[in-house]
Amino acid sequence: MTTKKTIRPKDGYHHGDLGQALVSAVRRLIERDGPANFSISEACKMAGVSTAAPYKHFADKQDILYHVARSGFEDLTQAMAAASADRSQGQVHVITQMGKAYVRFALDHPGTFRLMFGSSPNVKDDPTVNATGHTCFSTLIGEVGNHLGPDSSDTQAKQLAILLWTFVHGAASLAIDKDYDAADIPVDVEALVEQASRQLLARHDQVLGPPYW
Repeated sequence: MTTKKTIRPKDGYHHGDLGQALVSAVRRLIERDGPANFSISEACKMAGVSTAAPYKHFADKQDILYHVARSGFEDLTQAMAAASADRSQGQVHVITQMGKAYVRFALDHPGTFRLMFGSSPNVKDDPTVNATGHTCFSTLIGEVGNHLGPDSSDTQAKQLAILLWTFVHGAASLAIDKDYDAADIPVDVEALVEQASRQLLARHDQVLGPPYW
């Protein structure tokens, strides 16, 4: 039988921090129990507030999930941006580092990652979640555009970014769901991401034009 980890309550928060405190508490519970199974009352205990407090900041449970997903995309965007900081823009190494940061985020925050991209519960119908998701993807598109150079179009950058994202997201999802265990050999996901990303970039650099479609 699986035993739940005990998550100790935080000390009291200032009123102005309550919304963020509740989002942080819910994220911790989601990592433990999954996006569909967390308890708002337990999140309130962790934050040291009454069970009525969330509804002063959020419309309902789904609204809290919107804020959690948005915070996840914001953190992922920061992680990808940090991976490319202090490096020459557009280099292959920069793009591969961004892919590795994406995988590390998924491995470190699998519950939040599943919420951000999953369908149950659905957060994709919220405009603010979609906006932060697009901002996150734009980080990759911008770096791919730097790699392609000033003569490339925005469409070319998006097409190549989609190819890279498709592989990296798939690898991250397989890793957090432990599906690579079926291969019966050790899989270094970050090394896999680097190798595949380099090959995709090299193929595109050799064959100009829209890749694969």
